[in-house]
Amino acid sequence: MTTVDVAGVREHAAAGAEDVDAGRADVRPALRRLGAVGALGAEDDDPTAALVASVRLVREVAALSLATAFSVWSQRMVIEYLRFCPPPPSMAGLVRQLRGGEVTGATALAPAVADPTGASELPVSARPDGSGWRLSGTVGWASNLFDDAVVVVPVQAPDEGRLVAQFRRTDDGVTPTEPHRLLGLNGTGTGGLHLDGVAVSADQVLSEDLTSFVAMCRPTKLLLQTSLTLGVADAALAAAARHAGGVLRTEHEELVAARDDVGRRVEDLAADRVGLGPGGLARLRLAGLQVAADAVRLEVAVTGAGGYRAGSATARRVREAAFLPVQAPTYAQLRREVAAS
Repeated sequence: MTTVDVAGVREHAAAGAEDVDAGRADVRPALRRLGAVGALGAEDDDPTAALVASVRLVREVAALSLATAFSVWSQRMVIEYLRFCPPPPSMAGLVRQLRGGEVTGATALAPAVADPTGASELPVSARPDGSGWRLSGTVGWASNLFDDAVVVVPVQAPDEGRLVAQFRRTDDGVTPTEPHRLLGLNGTGTGGLHLDGVAVSADQVLSEDLTSFVAMCRPTKLLLQTSLTLGVADAALAAAARHAGGVLRTEHEELVAARDDVGRRVEDLAADRVGLGPGGLARLRLAGLQVAADAVRLEVAVTGAGGYRAGSATARRVREAAFLPVQAPTYAQLRREVAAS
């Protein structure tokens, strides 16, 4: 991924942050703008350079609008899934549409992330149908569920098999729920799906080994998720700097140093892929969650009553910071992983 000019996207995301958070607008225009300037990748990208560029992009957008950055994260992950497990040439046009932001990508892998051991049944099951499958069950939570979105989902197959498959939101047998009413990020197309005999061809199965697939994609997932926390911290610390003084100035400086340390580690890992062990990545994202929470807490403390207004940027960042530990793997899942490592 080459360096691209996202000034127009930056301006658009900043201007529409409150509306996208409240659901008065949605993220699709920003995704299309990013796709138009090549920010969502190209076919000949070097994977490492693309990851570094994505880490920076997600952080920059998250400082303006976490809702938009979260949708960029989902889009980027679906593109990554299709890079790791390339679809047949007949689906090349679909990948181009995802990179162009013309079609949204929804990652619904949370149940697999929550249970990496494979001990429990997944909420979507498959039965054989010729050379393909029929999917039934529920997707309880996914974002970017707009129009003809591409949805990537873990699937329980017969004989303890566990697959990864992709389908379209408009496929026969797919019934979307009403969008979830959220504390924030309401313009992200977040909701659920009911699946009733959805036909999936053999070409739509990305992997027949769910555990290996999740492990393969996990470093990109966690590094980009940590970038989301850094963007929120960036915005909160910039806002707090205008008001912090005296003893709070020292706290602000300490948080800036902690934020910078996490940022350096994210970029280093994205650039050389050394030290990408599961426990280390979990600790890194936990550090990002902590610095974002502390930065927003400081912003609230120094901003005063103005930040308590429902329409203020400070209040929006409180809602954004509340979302960050919910994203799978959640704070609790990360803590359990670190304890076990």
